[in-house]
Amino acid sequence: MSIKPASSTNPQPSASDLKSKPTFDSGVTKVMIFASVLIVFSIVLIGTFVYFFTENEVVKKLKGRDLVTIAESISAKVDARIDKEIETSLVLANDSTLLKWLEGGETDLAFEALIHQKTAYLHQKLGYSTTFIASSKTRRYWDETGKIIDTLSEKDQDDSWFFDSIASRKEAAVNFDYNNELKDTFAFVNVLAGPVDRPLAVVGVGINLHELSDNFASYKDGKGINLWLIDSKGTIYLSDSYGHNGKNISDVMTDSTRLDVLKQFDKSTHIFEYEDESGERMDLISYPLKSTDLHLLVEVERKETVAFLRTIKWNTVLAVAVSMVSIVFFFYYISRKLANPYKRAIILNQELDKQVQERTKELFERNQEMLDSINYAKLLQESVLPKTHQLEVLFNEYFVIWRPRDVVGGDFYWSKQLGDKTLVAVGDCTGHGVPGAFMTLLAVSALNRIADSGELEDPAAILGRLNSILKETLGQEDESEGTTDDGLDIGICSIETDHVIFAGASCSLHRVDDDGLQTWKGDRKSVGYRNTPSGYGYTNHTMPIGEARYYMTTDGFFDQNGGERDYSFGKKRFAEMIVRYGDLSMAEQKASFLRELEAYMGDERQRDDITVLSFRAT
Repeated sequence: MSIKPASSTNPQPSASDLKSKPTFDSGVTKVMIFASVLIVFSIVLIGTFVYFFTENEVVKKLKGRDLVTIAESISAKVDARIDKEIETSLVLANDSTLLKWLEGGETDLAFEALIHQKTAYLHQKLGYSTTFIASSKTRRYWDETGKIIDTLSEKDQDDSWFFDSIASRKEAAVNFDYNNELKDTFAFVNVLAGPVDRPLAVVGVGINLHELSDNFASYKDGKGINLWLIDSKGTIYLSDSYGHNGKNISDVMTDSTRLDVLKQFDKSTHIFEYEDESGERMDLISYPLKSTDLHLLVEVERKETVAFLRTIKWNTVLAVAVSMVSIVFFFYYISRKLANPYKRAIILNQELDKQVQERTKELFERNQEMLDSINYAKLLQESVLPKTHQLEVLFNEYFVIWRPRDVVGGDFYWSKQLGDKTLVAVGDCTGHGVPGAFMTLLAVSALNRIADSGELEDPAAILGRLNSILKETLGQEDESEGTTDDGLDIGICSIETDHVIFAGASCSLHRVDDDGLQTWKGDRKSVGYRNTPSGYGYTNHTMPIGEARYYMTTDGFFDQNGGERDYSFGKKRFAEMIVRYGDLSMAEQKASFLRELEAYMGDERQRDDITVLSFRAT
């Protein structure tokens, strides 16, 4: 007898039944809708806050550093160009042949031929628009071709520049003016030839404003930037747009802004923010030139500064829209399927496999995001280090080796110009990678704050102040309590007119000259750590500048292991390397140092961040 299974009153539904009869829970649907709205609102809110905070920080950086950096760079180029003209004019004014010719009343034809040969060379070969000689004795005005194009008279208002130069008794002066004889506007350098109290002539060179304006325009490194050189009355002597030359800044900006600029026309740098006539937000810096009494105005359109944020904004809007659609669709799907556990059990393996794939992809993307963040952190860290053009202004010869162990690191180098003094430092902060990089940003910010305050100028005092700031910032004033104990080893040099002052915190300075190698060790206490007292006094070491080369390094070079016995490179081997390559050029020294390091490391991994900075002080 066969036994038949009893019929079930609740048979299991088939897969087709699950598809044709989906269950629906209105309570779950309401929860899903509420959660979707909440998530979308959070994304929008966070995106809005991030955008406005980022814009605020970008503008703050523009006003606090970028505008000053742009103005310093452009003014240095303008000053260099004017200094070159002054130097050329002084060489001409002190020419012995010229002085003899002028004393003889310009009658010696042989001398005259030599002089005009030189002025023609300045015009034709060196590219000066005009070269002139205005005699005090004969009042003749000679041009670069050796022709007399005018006889100067006190009655002629156009000749007042000559008599003003004689009366001023200033050896050299720069004047932007329109010359009736030459029928154009020039930047003139007027130099007195002979004794300043009894000059034989006013000589010099001039450059056409067309050429200067073209050069001026080339100094800009982006769109939305306008440049002007103005005097205390607002007259534009030079602009990146030739049509602005000779006008007043009231023609290119609002009256209120013009009044603000002229009201603060002094030897200081001032930054302004205003709206132009079209309603565009503008940022402006007024920067005094060293070579003249003129000011450099650099105007930057705010919309160009924050242009990249518009891309971020629209990308954020797109992300929100995609997220909204995805979340609504996902929650709608879940709300329909959540009440059917039997069907979810059937496709569980497929879902798990899909989730594993998605999680693997998500981990890969997050890892990529982390790498992108670290690479961006590298850009941020490199942005606070001195740029090549800044170091080239401070030092005739130098080289820098900066090799973080990871993408970013705890080593840094720093420089600052304070009047006639140049400060330069090398530091090694606690840790490697991102933690070390954060410490370098904190240390560089503190050094800039100390230097900009102008209160401390010698290296020992700067180290003491840096120690106090870091301990206070990191909450490490109490030696027995706290969650962190971070700090840095650092050496600072102050390069002055005839001597160099060095102070170090667990960092040494090496000096090489004809007498050999000398080393000054810093104090044993590092900066910022708990066991370093807040009032700890560091020691200054003073030495003559001389024809010497200076070297500062972090301990990463010394501590690198390698060689046949896998020992550290060591301070002794480093000192011998300095002596061995010290007579080479800075570029050759850098290549030799790196070659020695790579050869010693072999296949070993870099153990620590490595920084070496070398310079000539003269």
